[in-house]
Amino acid sequence: MHNDAANDDMTNGAVGSGSTGVNTHYWTPGALIDGQGGFEDMAIVLLNRPILLDKSYFTTVWNGAQIRVAVDGGTNRWVDFVKDTVNGEQSKLKPPDLVTGDFDSCNQEAMKYVEQLNCTIVRTPDQNATDFTKSLKVLRSQTNEVARVLTLCESSGRLDQIMANINTLFLAQTILPGVPVFLRSSNSLTWLLEPGDHVIDIPPRLVHESIWCSLVPIGHSCRCTTEGLKWNLTQRIMEFGSLVSTSNTYSSDRVRIVNEEPLLWSMGTTPKDM
Repeated sequence: MHNDAANDDMTNGAVGSGSTGVNTHYWTPGALIDGQGGFEDMAIVLLNRPILLDKSYFTTVWNGAQIRVAVDGGTNRWVDFVKDTVNGEQSKLKPPDLVTGDFDSCNQEAMKYVEQLNCTIVRTPDQNATDFTKSLKVLRSQTNEVARVLTLCESSGRLDQIMANINTLFLAQTILPGVPVFLRSSNSLTWLLEPGDHVIDIPPRLVHESIWCSLVPIGHSCRCTTEGLKWNLTQRIMEFGSLVSTSNTYSSDRVRIVNEEPLLWSMGTTPKDM
């Protein structure tokens, strides 16, 4: 692990599936990582980033979701994906149920394409929120039956957009209370752990291949205790300017995290960028 620390000597879906206490949460992220399992309780949100996920994975989670949302320039990405897919596979991809955004990034060709498919188009001109944040508000107005949201994005490129996506995870707690929002890139899965006791089932291949994981406090310092990581924490306070847990990995296929403040949990999904 790289427990990045300044002046520190220390050398750390998914879907909630049950609880043993009021603040205990079980997470089983394997289906969101490998694209196997049911997604009928899920909304999928496509942001304006290249679709670098495996085509079969993208098609499975997109078609399997209860509701599909293309956000502004993500509409361009969806149309490009359809047109780039060969051997008739494009006919298998369901159209977006919702297309949202201020549409400063969505080109006219993509807009015309989804209009012809009779997609519901919702313009969200407010410039005090990102299109991602606004799309969750639109989603809330359209359905109350979604149990989780999988957002397809990428975790490299523009740092400001990456930080904005993390901010939306915090805002989502009030926009969609009780509905976890996940960020899925081509090589990671990320979500916010609210204060409490969390148990995360880790797919065995990630343990065997020593794939990375991380725990990062955002906005507040956080006292944290972990089990099942190669480099565990015991009542350690994490904060920027001191200790944060990055480049950790697993010692077990079940990780337990007890945190007093919100933590950003991120886990690699492929051997790339180890």
